[in-house]
Amino acid sequence: MSKEESTFKFGHPMRSQFLLDNDYIPLNHGSYGTIPKVVQEAFREYQDKMETNPDKFFRRDLELELCKAREAVAKFINAETNEVVFVQNTTTGINSVLKSLKYEEGDKLLYFSTVYAAIGSLLEYIHEIYEGKVELIKIEVNYPISDDDLIDKFVKVIEEEKQKPNTKIKLAVIDAISSTPGVIVPFQRMISILRQNNILSVVDGAHAIGQIPLNIKEIEPDFFATNCHKWLYTPKSSAILYVPYKHQKKIHPSVTSLYLHEGFVSEFSWIGTQDFGSFLAIHAALEFRKKIGGEEKIQNYCKKLAIEGGNLISSILGTEIIGPESIIQSMVNIRLPIPTSNEEFTDKKFMDLMFNKYNFAVLVFKHNKYWYIRASAQIYTDLNDFEKVGYIVKEICDSFK
Repeated sequence: MSKEESTFKFGHPMRSQFLLDNDYIPLNHGSYGTIPKVVQEAFREYQDKMETNPDKFFRRDLELELCKAREAVAKFINAETNEVVFVQNTTTGINSVLKSLKYEEGDKLLYFSTVYAAIGSLLEYIHEIYEGKVELIKIEVNYPISDDDLIDKFVKVIEEEKQKPNTKIKLAVIDAISSTPGVIVPFQRMISILRQNNILSVVDGAHAIGQIPLNIKEIEPDFFATNCHKWLYTPKSSAILYVPYKHQKKIHPSVTSLYLHEGFVSEFSWIGTQDFGSFLAIHAALEFRKKIGGEEKIQNYCKKLAIEGGNLISSILGTEIIGPESIIQSMVNIRLPIPTSNEEFTDKKFMDLMFNKYNFAVLVFKHNKYWYIRASAQIYTDLNDFEKVGYIVKEICDSFK
């Protein structure tokens, strides 16, 4: 460990590297992320360059700067530079893919009930514009469920659909790490199964980059989108879309602009004037991660804290976490002692108390007949944060019993 690396202590000492309020307990990094101060400084430097000489920046400098940034993030996930483009967020990336693809009557789109709500809306939109000729196949998933049982359910649905005449599954939208509940999905096994069945894999990796190791050349998805502004520490509106060369001719950005038919990278490089600083600051985010100890150190700390913190909160509440530990990385889901049949308890009431009275943050959601909270472990949090939140949440829940 270098002297510089040893000066960075995880937990509350790391909060000095971020912009978080001192009296705020931040256990919801998964929703929006937040950036280190050094990344904010780099972000603002690029913004200054844009404003001090906008014509030179946009007409001469931007193309090279974007290429360098794409090269850096592509190397980070072991992908080819020109198979990776920047998009504003994962939702935008998956919109680009699903709206670019052509569908025929009898095509089916496969997805899980745990799909992120925005992507669920996108699937419904595709169904509607094709006037019902494209069918949606939803696989119901209720946690806890083992990876093997989830795979068995996945395979069973595919086999059942294959037996039906005049129809086929065109693609499947799968999560790398689902949002609610926030758990690791066996997506690599699913991609292999989809490939064997000639079904396109569209991976919602919104929570993936920076939270789990990614090796795109090993994973071999057909499409993969992931948010850099969550777990990788880049500014908001910063995500990447991976499309292998074999699929690029049929994929276009959701906003059509100047470079139509000039190639995948060119089309996505310009959808109109915007703040490109969030993409270009990725260098600073990657450098910060190296300085504080690297990916393994970050991921090991967050996983250990998520498991210990989740178990601590569940012990305070007298409930349990969604396990096993193998599906937990930086987010942990804790059941609240309140069933969804309790009509007095709502997510809005919970959030009003969370923000207005207690000044902390978790994500609250319904799943499998109960209310849950999703708590995020991060390098600037420690076990004391989880303990404080546990007693606060208990107080909130007790008020609704």
